[in-house]
Amino acid sequence: MQKDTTLELLQFSEQQWNRFAPEGHILHSSDFPGMKDDLLAHFQDESLNLMKILSDCLREEKRILASASPQQTMLLEIVNVLEQAEQTVAALTEVQLPEWKSRHQLSCIGSPVDTSLDHLQERFTAVAELLLEVRKQLHNHNKKYQGSDASGLLGAHEQLTQSLLTSLLANALVVEKQLLIVKTGVNFSATVRFLVNLPEFKDRLKVKAVFDKDVEEILKINGMRQFRFLSEVSKVLDVDETAGALRAEFADMEIEEIKKSRGKRKGGVVVTEELHIVKFVTELQFDGLWCNIEISSLPVVVVSSTNQIPAAWASVLWCSVLSSIEPRNLLLFVKPPPIAWQQLAQVLSWQFLSVGQRGLDENQLSLLRDRIVDDPEGLVHWEQFKNESTWIWGILDLIKTHLAGLWRDGRIMGFVSRGRTDELLREKPSGTFLLRFSESNKKGAVTFSWVEHANAEAQMHAVAPYTKDDLSKMSMQDFLNLYSLKEEGNTTRNPLLYLYPDIPRAAAFGPDCSTEKFVPKNKDGYIGRTLVPTSLFLTPPSSPQLHMEVDPDTSAEDHQRAEELFDHRLDVPGSPVWSPPAAPWTEITFYDPCLHF
Repeated sequence: MQKDTTLELLQFSEQQWNRFAPEGHILHSSDFPGMKDDLLAHFQDESLNLMKILSDCLREEKRILASASPQQTMLLEIVNVLEQAEQTVAALTEVQLPEWKSRHQLSCIGSPVDTSLDHLQERFTAVAELLLEVRKQLHNHNKKYQGSDASGLLGAHEQLTQSLLTSLLANALVVEKQLLIVKTGVNFSATVRFLVNLPEFKDRLKVKAVFDKDVEEILKINGMRQFRFLSEVSKVLDVDETAGALRAEFADMEIEEIKKSRGKRKGGVVVTEELHIVKFVTELQFDGLWCNIEISSLPVVVVSSTNQIPAAWASVLWCSVLSSIEPRNLLLFVKPPPIAWQQLAQVLSWQFLSVGQRGLDENQLSLLRDRIVDDPEGLVHWEQFKNESTWIWGILDLIKTHLAGLWRDGRIMGFVSRGRTDELLREKPSGTFLLRFSESNKKGAVTFSWVEHANAEAQMHAVAPYTKDDLSKMSMQDFLNLYSLKEEGNTTRNPLLYLYPDIPRAAAFGPDCSTEKFVPKNKDGYIGRTLVPTSLFLTPPSSPQLHMEVDPDTSAEDHQRAEELFDHRLDVPGSPVWSPPAAPWTEITFYDPCLHF
């Protein structure tokens, strides 16, 4: 009878074991099925004793579980929190922050990408706040359970928390704003921001700026210039009340060259191809926590003259395309690799978008491609782009300074060749005109071309390009509205009637300007005067034949001179000398009638 009772008791215990063991609701011990045979052999006739022993064991287990439950629950919660925090810290520092830095670099060359740091700051701050609280709780519990089995486990978790917090804080400093071209003798600025925006860090971080800190590349290029700040540059991070960010603005940085004997440069790197960096360093000491923090700026080019800016601009673009990951390759221009035209085309379009709120379309990019790409695989080589950089920079500067509105509204067709202009205007009514950038003026200029029909032929005319100096005296709109041709009998007329394709000039550029707008009031006994864009109009010759025989006695020197003359007059570099278009072009120059005698 007792044997059957013992067997039933063991079967019931086995059922309970199978129920609770997988859920972890039972203390670890030997495997119950392995114990069953031993219990049956020793207690088959002593079921009461077995029941008493099991009852005592269950009471003891209940007491142990009751005392261990809060500690176990706390440890489980901490483990879960740290597992999630570890994944989040890795995502922030290894994925999201590098992605922001890449967008920031692209934004510095005109890309319309989102560079807001608010979302990253929220996540960095939230995780740091959580880890600081976990660190505090672990420290308190470690003291409470010191000497127990849980102490070692709590210590391990505390070390992990410290490691995650240090990693997060070491990556929390970012360069939010900076210049990519720096001129010696001129102050420049930068803004750094700490993404862990907690009150306890306010006024605790003193950030120091160091030029070319630990840059070994300087020693590898013989003759590379070295610079230093004129004085120590440091700022304490404080809360920007308007944006609620923990940041510091370095607004008065200025560098000077460290004079030394420089040898001959290696690798053909000129001064506008040197890449430098500014490092911002600080350290954080807080509640037993110590963290060394350092962040580098994007590569900068140092110039000593404004004439070097176009070349420096080209270097910055090239570097931004090819050096988008850290650490930056500061020796990029020792042997600059080529880049795909598609990459450069996008960057160039961003540049025009940033200065004039309008990028480049496929037709405009096609003309640039023909000038820049000299590789059958569509690759752009550094030397070729560098040769064209002054011209492109000059046009960008012209748009930014004088033509932003016209460029934004599509009034300037821009990059269109003389041949393409001929095709567009030939079938249009007389007086149809378009604005395009000069292809021969290396400093950037804009011209307009129009069509006249005479003797059943389309005659193309182009005015001499307007430079930045010209546009500083009168706006392009006024040049167009006041422009006139002086014909026989001293009659004048404005030949510009319709902006391509068919927009009346007044609708495109506003009504004709009043002379009173430009004539200053009498002053010091002088009568005011104004600039009036006027050209002497000569009846254009009839169209020459398309194919003319080349004089075999023409010398190479005469041929070259003629080619240079035609290239200059037609504003098209590389234009064939003896194959002019069917419709001749007339270059018309500008003069001030008030000074013309």
